[in-house]
Amino acid sequence: MNKIIIKVIFGIMVLTWMITVFTLSNEPAKKSSNTSGKTIRIIINILPNTRNMDENEKEQIVSDLQPITRKLAHFSLYTLGGILIYNFINAFNIEFNKKFIFSFLIGGIYAISDEFHQLFIPGRSGEIRDVCIDSSGVLLGIFIMIVLIKLGGKIGRNKRENS
Repeated sequence: MNKIIIKVIFGIMVLTWMITVFTLSNEPAKKSSNTSGKTIRIIINILPNTRNMDENEKEQIVSDLQPITRKLAHFSLYTLGGILIYNFINAFNIEFNKKFIFSFLIGGIYAISDEFHQLFIPGRSGEIRDVCIDSSGVLLGIFIMIVLIKLGGKIGRNKRENS
């Protein structure tokens, strides 16, 4: 596929991811909490050993799981960002170390800007801890792509050698 088309496609994917993160971060705290709470409630109602619990017990579980659920959502969303950003940067002719550094810098700076943005949203706060969680997600996404690209290269070489 044409390198320009690949760059445009991955660029659009990164921008879409950034807009999605911005939109989610733009939600007031109450709406954001309701979203994670609904997700936990759905899972609780599916699990067989929680069907006989009363509503108070279920709400306690929701309350207990909400902080970790929100942090896992941050981490997962930024892992996806790391994957997308690395793929975009990888479409350019840049040496490996710079691809890694540029990808991590873009993801890390976006994490910082996201937390700064949340300072202006009712009930939300910008947390250094969240920047660390988000940046760790970016790092994982980058590592996932590096491993997949290396594995893909080895598989391709093995197929050519065996042909």
